[in-house]
Amino acid sequence: MIPKDTDGDNKILKYKRIIRKSAINILAWLENNPSPSEEDIGMLKALQSKLKESIFYYGEHIKDWEKHTTTIELPEPVLKQQEYIEQNQVNISEE
Repeated sequence: MIPKDTDGDNKILKYKRIIRKSAINILAWLENNPSPSEEDIGMLKALQSKLKESIFYYGEHIKDWEKHTTTIELPEPVLKQQEYIEQNQVNISEE
């Protein structure tokens, strides 16, 4: 799920939401129109153009991103719990 309130680039989240919404609208349209007429296809083409436009703008905003890796230290209680699990873990072999 894409959060609405973040500290980051709100345009990126906006485009993600628009892409997701457009894709869901296309899927819903396909489900609701099992045998569409030629006039009905105009609505599908409009949804498709909205999706293409959103993908284009999303790509324009992310092309200069720098990728970073962050390592976060776990708090002490979590580390103790992980040690306990590792020490007391029993492997059950299939028979």
